[in-house]
Amino acid sequence: MAELLLKAQQDHDQEATIQILNCFTPKIKASLQQVPADQREDLKQELYVKMIEVIQNFDLSELK
Repeated sequence: MAELLLKAQQDHDQEATIQILNCFTPKIKASLQQVPADQREDLKQELYVKMIEVIQNFDLSELK
């Protein structure tokens, strides 16, 4: 995961970002089951946007 974070941040590697997001997809899907069906898609999109922001802004010095 640390290697993917480095690629996503330093190289702006979209594939690395997608791989990170895919790692969390099962948990997101499971969590969305607790949300009313008519709100799931909007919340899912918001979660992915927030995750991309976190990936891009994660302090890499904490990995050392």
